[in-house]
Order: sequence, then C-alpha cells, then structure tokens
Amino acid sequence: MSFAFIPRNISKGGKQQGTSPHVPSSRSLKPTPAIERRDSESAYPGPPASDKGKQKASEPSTKPVYDDKDISILVVLAFSDYALWLDSDLRRKTEESLRNEEHDAGFLPLSYLIRRAFGRENLGQDYMLTEANAVKAIRAYASDVLEVRMLVSAPSASAWYPSWKPERSSVGGYEVRRKDWRTLSENATREFTRNQWDDRTIYMENIPAQYHTIPGIIRFAQGLLSHCPGSLTLIPIQNVTLPPHHLDKAEDRPKCKGFALVTFSNAELCQIFLESWPWTRPLQPESDDSGLAESNLETKEALKFGFRTLPKASWDKLNEEYLAYRQKLIHELADANEPPDISPNSDVRDVVDDDVLEDTPAPPRNVTTMYSPHPFGCLVFARNLHIETNKTTLRKLFASAFESSTVDPAGIDYVDFNKGMDSCYLRLASPEHGRVLVDRFSSQPVVQSHGLDDIGKTPGTSQKAIATEIIEGKKEEVYWEKVPEKVRRQAVEKAIKAPNGKQSSAPAHTAHGHSEESRPRRKRNRG
Repeated sequence: MSFAFIPRNISKGGKQQGTSPHVPSSRSLKPTPAIERRDSESAYPGPPASDKGKQKASEPSTKPVYDDKDISILVVLAFSDYALWLDSDLRRKTEESLRNEEHDAGFLPLSYLIRRAFGRENLGQDYMLTEANAVKAIRAYASDVLEVRMLVSAPSASAWYPSWKPERSSVGGYEVRRKDWRTLSENATREFTRNQWDDRTIYMENIPAQYHTIPGIIRFAQGLLSHCPGSLTLIPIQNVTLPPHHLDKAEDRPKCKGFALVTFSNAELCQIFLESWPWTRPLQPESDDSGLAESNLETKEALKFGFRTLPKASWDKLNEEYLAYRQKLIHELADANEPPDISPNSDVRDVVDDDVLEDTPAPPRNVTTMYSPHPFGCLVFARNLHIETNKTTLRKLFASAFESSTVDPAGIDYVDFNKGMDSCYLRLASPEHGRVLVDRFSSQPVVQSHGLDDIGKTPGTSQKAIATEIIEGKKEEVYWEKVPEKVRRQAVEKAIKAPNGKQSSAPAHTAHGHSEESRPRRKRNRG
C-alpha cells in the first residue's frame, strides 16, 4: 500500500481537503491555563499555576475556601438589618434606592455587597469572587432572602464605583435586593441603640472545630435551630463578631478560636440557645421542647465539644473580671521584680541620715519614665463627632487647639477612629497636649456641620458639642494593652522628651526626665 506524499510547506498552510474548516486543529483543542483553572477551581481560586516546567503539587491553603452555601451566607449577612444599622454608607445607598420606581426600588450592585461581605475575611487578591459565582450561590441557597437580576446595559451614572476601583471599567453586572424591600424603611431596628442589639447577642464557646469561620458559625447555629419554629425569620442571624486576642496586633484580623459573639434577629432565638445550651449544664442534657437535643449533626458535634452559651451582658462582666485579674497579676509580678528601696550596700546605709531619707519625697505615681508600660495622660477620648467624618478631618480639627498655645502644634500622634462612629481616641505627644486640647474644647465648644468640617461651628440649642476627656486609670491601661509594643515604646520616648517644654517644668518629672536625657549627652560630650 502506497501513501501520497504531502510536501511539508503545503501540509502546514491552507485547508486540508475533505475536512471541515470549523474543526480546530489538535493544538487549538488544548485548553488554555485560564480555562483549565476556571473549570477546575472552586468559587475561590488559589494563586495561578506557573506554566513553566511541571506543575507542582498544590499545597493546602491556610485561607478559608468557601463553597456556594458559605458565599450565600456572607452576602446575606452583608445585607442584614444589623449591617444596615451599623454601616452608614450601606444605609444611605439603600435609602436612596428605595426612592426609585417599583421595578428598581431596593436594588444594590452585587459587587458592592461582595466587597462588604468579604472585606473582613482577608482572603487576598488571589481569592477573587466573580459575580456569576455569587449569583449561583444566592439562587441556590438564599433565593428566599435575596432577589437577583442582571443588568442588560451599563448605568448612566456609576456613583457606586470610585474611580480607583476596577469595577469602574466593567459594565452591566448583577443587582440584588431583599425580598422584604417594601417594608425595609419601616424596620424598627433602624432606631435601635447599641444596648438593644446587645440584648439580642449571646456569647458562644466551644464551637466545634469544623465551624471555625464566620459562615461556619452561622451554619452551625442554623443547624441547631433547624427544628425550632421561632427560627423561621428572614435573616435569623444578624451578625457574628470574633473577639480579638489580647496579643493580636492592631492590624490583625481576628480569627475564630472556638468562641464568638452572635447577634440574632429577636430575643426569642437568644433565649432558645441560653436555655438549651446553658453555661453550666449536666454532662448528658435532657431532651427539651425546643428541639435542640435532636440527633442531627450539629447537635452531636455540640455535645462532643461541650458547646455552651452566655448572655453578652454576663460575658462583658466576666471579661472585665478577667482583665482586672490579669492586670493584678502583672502588678504583683512587677512588684516582685522591683529592686529594694534601700541600697544593699551597708556602708552607704550607715552614712545616710534617717532624717534625710524622711525628707526625700517619694517618686510620683503615673509619671512617664523609660520603664513605663505606656505614656500616662496622653490619651484623650472625644465624642459627638459627625458620623461621616474621617481621620484627616479630625486631625486638623483637634490640632487647631494648639495654634494659640506654646505647645508643639504637631502634638497628635494618632487618631484612632473607625468610619461611621461618632467617637474616637487621640494619642498625644505629651500630657500637656492633652490638657491644652481638653481646655480648648471645653472653653470653646464646637460641632461639625458636616463630615469634612475641620473647623467647627458654635453649636445650636439642640446640638451636642464635641466633648473631650483625658482617659486615665484602668481605662487607660486597657486601651494601651491593645496597642503594639513597638508603638507603645515610641510613645513613651516621645512623652519623656516632651519637645514642647511644658512637661519638664514640673519638679517631679524634671528629676526623671533630665536623668534619662543627661546620660546620652555626657556620652556625646565624651565622644
């Protein structure tokens, strides 16, 4: 049998006879890496694999990878009543949307909710969730809570997306709204206070290890409530807070260590947990009418790990007692390691007169030295701020207190402020800065007329002026414990140097301040 000879240059170019022009070659049938990843990855893909050399075995990721149910839970949580109460930007955009016509009322861009749902999860840029995956998750697990629609054209004005966001260049997309959007503006939770939400919050401890994520905690709690008629609400769980550890840094995101604060939509759900899983309970709890002792997976795991609950008010009290006990141990340890007041040199004791020792004043308390755990008198708390203000505006507003004084105008080290709050903490360079600032805002009360008001105006009869106070004592200790040690050391050094010259005028502090600064001067002179 003979085969026809096909020249190399002819076989490579043009169409082959007897074949369809639409059939791709064997090379084009090979999927691209992007297609391979899209087909094989879950909702949260890992880092893209390198196409150079053989692909290494994938290592287990330390970041959580969520399935469709977890994705739907987080998106619903970002649109809960508690989120609308806490997030002023979300609340404002929702109210603006509710004023639209009926077919557009209540809809928000899905990408906007995704950023809020996964912003605190710290998944990184490699874990990007597409809107298509989120829509699939919502339709599969949250269709009774959220309504999804696809935009067929780009909106005329994209006020949702800042210019520095990648969504600016994307058109179309999806929008979602709550099923109860018609009554959303009349929801009583809009006027709730912090105490009212605390009454609907419980502390959960010994959460099973396989549920140590925010959506995992919600799945676990919903599983325990699956047999309860009182859980048939639109969004039974409104929020989950992971308390930080005292060793966590300020920039660290809290991780679940087996306990969490869970906020429910009503007090009845809290009572179900508190009665079925009390803080102190027998080893084998009896079956009750609530249905939590049924033999489902969540109940078995709760019994295995010793799951228990406590009202938030009781948890706050225990937490205060723990902090006080911990601080007491720290003081006792510090006292045990302090050197004796009298020198161990017997010859020196014989020379020093007892009258001289009696006339020597005792070292003052709460005076910042190089061995102080934090600077004393350098923390100021301010309240009655505008809820739409920011750190830059607050820094300029409070720095105005130093303009007509002799202290250093750059006396504000840090503005500890969270967006949407009406209060903040100010870390100052020295105690004198704190006194000047508090005196200035006490003698000349002002209010912010808008979020970017960095000057202030005289308050009206019904307006509350900005109030400031110096934080001292236990509150001061508790605050500085959460500040990284390196930052505390820098604040202590700055307070000792007292660049404004005010703090060194006190006789008691002069002895400490000059003794600490004179030694390096002598070293420089000798050098």
